[in-house]
Amino acid sequence: MNLSRNRWIVAAGVTGAAVAVAVTGAVAANAAQEPAPKAQVSTPDKPPAAPGAVGSVIDTGIAAKQGTWVLTFVPVRDAAIPQTDFGVMAGRRQASGAVTADVMSNEFDGPAKAPGFHGVQGAMEVEGEPAPAFGYYVGDAKKITAKAGGRTVTASLAAWSEDASVKAFWFDPKITAVSDLRAFDASGEALVTGHNGVGVG
Repeated sequence: MNLSRNRWIVAAGVTGAAVAVAVTGAVAANAAQEPAPKAQVSTPDKPPAAPGAVGSVIDTGIAAKQGTWVLTFVPVRDAAIPQTDFGVMAGRRQASGAVTADVMSNEFDGPAKAPGFHGVQGAMEVEGEPAPAFGYYVGDAKKITAKAGGRTVTASLAAWSEDASVKAFWFDPKITAVSDLRAFDASGEALVTGHNGVGVG
């Protein structure tokens, strides 16, 4: 299982983790070097946006205690991982329009846009509520599945507005552990897996 990604937590109150936790041999990335960006608030002439987001906010449709879980792609700048210039962030869009920055994940080993899975973050608890497992896939994936408790589960998918070959994916937060991620094209043929290992925290 390849867990060679750099992930960090930027939310307060994340169970079992602290701010800027580096895991699985990864080095601390720019979140450890720079203050976490503040959430932006919408105004009549400015739609809700996520802090530092590149492209459109992806609404997962999953309700949080306050608002809805969303995913955004955000820039990454770290000399230690020169082939990675973006990652994916899970946050919550609140009733005010503000979007929190809760859990960040990005590629650590190799190009961020190499075909296959990248930055797969397992389900975890954030400020007392379950956050979904998520990540991104590069390629013509039309379906992503995983194993959970001996059964096959299917992820939701959305293309990045800045590059349609990059797909964010996520699972229902009731699914607490996923493994053996696989991607399929429109004809049902299996695609390259890439870094499909799942990490938490």
